[in-house]
Amino acid sequence: MRVIEFKLMIFHLKIGHVVRVEYYVNENKFKERLQLYFIKNQRSSLRIRIANLVLKLLTCALYIIRVITDTDPIYASCYGCTPGNKTEYKISANLTEEKFQENPIINWDAIVWVNRPLKLWVVQVILAMISLTEALLLAYLGYKGNIWQQLLSFHFILELVNTIPFTLTVFYPPIRNLFIPVFLNCWLAKHSLENMFNDLHRAMQKSQSALSQQLMILSATLLCLVFTSVCGIQHFQRAGHRHLNLFQATYYVVVTFSTVGYGDFVPDIWPSQLYMVIMICVALIVLPTQFEQLAFTWMERQKLGGSYSSHRAQSEKHVVVCSTTLHADTIMDFLNEFYAHPLLQDYYVVLLSPMELDTTMRMILQVPIWAQRVIYIQGSCLKGTDLVRARMSEAEACFILAARNYADKTAAVSI
Repeated sequence: MRVIEFKLMIFHLKIGHVVRVEYYVNENKFKERLQLYFIKNQRSSLRIRIANLVLKLLTCALYIIRVITDTDPIYASCYGCTPGNKTEYKISANLTEEKFQENPIINWDAIVWVNRPLKLWVVQVILAMISLTEALLLAYLGYKGNIWQQLLSFHFILELVNTIPFTLTVFYPPIRNLFIPVFLNCWLAKHSLENMFNDLHRAMQKSQSALSQQLMILSATLLCLVFTSVCGIQHFQRAGHRHLNLFQATYYVVVTFSTVGYGDFVPDIWPSQLYMVIMICVALIVLPTQFEQLAFTWMERQKLGGSYSSHRAQSEKHVVVCSTTLHADTIMDFLNEFYAHPLLQDYYVVLLSPMELDTTMRMILQVPIWAQRVIYIQGSCLKGTDLVRARMSEAEACFILAARNYADKTAAVSI
């Protein structure tokens, strides 16, 4: 039997009351206790998200270190194995690019194997085991009757791809130098970042701006696409004629994605070319969706009119005008009468109304004399959150406008 204890914490503000309700459940089963710590409890879940984000970023940093230290891909081989005859690869490395393109030779060993120092391997194995344990635990705690939904999850499959090979290297040493696409952990870091911000705002009891969240997701997606393309093209070019370092690979990816295409860096083997084709297709699928969501959020925010910042409320003087309807003649009469007084020229007018701006009102508020003085916010004076957006507590005055077609002005205000 679950016993639920409610803990009320009431914060008194200048306008209204904000009540935060926290509940704690006394779970009897071990799985339920783990769910309470890893998922339900906001603060502990936030700490786990932050630790997971740091873990994924650390694995990406270790991959970069491995790339920097691995400077001779021609002699790449399995751990403890003697490299075979590499004469043809040495000869092809001395050819010009035109000669190499006539008969390209792919060093497949340079793609399959890498040079991974022992200390670096130990650290990567430890991090991989921690990540694998966490992924399996979260999959177990999140199981809700459909096991295939858990197993076929994109992030779960990505975890297995980046962790199980490292675990196998412990039991079979010859594959210690096996190439593992650890750079794909950047997508898991992006996923952890999104969940971390959601838990952060839940724990702090603050609403997150949808536009800022979409911008954060778009920026993280761009970084992940660039980082994945850079690491991938750098690795595949190990088997080609021209080996690229990380800076050259970054330069090539940025030039390619920006559609400039100088042509000074060109993939010279088909695996590299195929990889870039795949990444460009992924970018063409992912980025338009992100931009569409960002544009939709921006349009919705434009309809709401935004909010009046607390910094402006402290440094500027403003009044709040509440109106249930937005008639152009009523608003214009108020603005003309309000700004007719010379002492009110430096005041800002925050227009708070539940109605959307029509075409006439949009044109009026775009006039320079009003665009710099009038701030529109879609909301109701009966809601505390909308009053906070309008900074009612810092306002010098509050005006309530009733439509002229109402015979009873008191009834019009109460609507």
